[in-house]
Amino acid sequence: MSRLIEVWGDTVDTRHLGISIALGVGIAAPAFLLGRAFFTATVDDETLAQSYALLLGLAACLVAAVIAARLFKPKRIVRETATATESRREALEAIAADGGEWTDPAELAPEVREELRLLGLYDVLVDAHEEAERREARP
Repeated sequence: MSRLIEVWGDTVDTRHLGISIALGVGIAAPAFLLGRAFFTATVDDETLAQSYALLLGLAACLVAAVIAARLFKPKRIVRETATATESRREALEAIAADGGEWTDPAELAPEVREELRLLGLYDVLVDAHEEAERREARP
C-alpha cells in the first residue's frame, strides 16, 4: 500500500506529513502558551501581550516548517521528456487552429527570443513556423 498522497498539488508521504504536523503543534503551541503567560505577566496591555504571543507562535511555526523541510526531502523527481516538447507543439497547433498566426521568430525582439529559449518554446516555434511556410508553399 502506497503512503504517498497529494496535498495542495504536491506529493507527500503520509507518515512524514503526520510527523510534520505533530512537530508544528509540538513547537508552536507551547511557544504560544509560554509566550502568552510571559507577555501577560510582563506587558500591561492585554491586547498587546496577546499579539506578542501570537507572533511568537507564528515564528515557532516557521521554525517547525524549516525543521520538517530539512528532515523530509521531496518525494518526486521532475524530468522533462520529449512529451513536454510534443505538448508544447500541440498547444501551438491549438492556437493556430483558433485563428492564431505563426510569427516568424526572426522578427521577434531579442529579449522575446531569449525568453522563449529559456521557456523551451523557441525551437518549437521555429519548427512550427517553418512547417506553416511549407504548407503555404504547396499548391
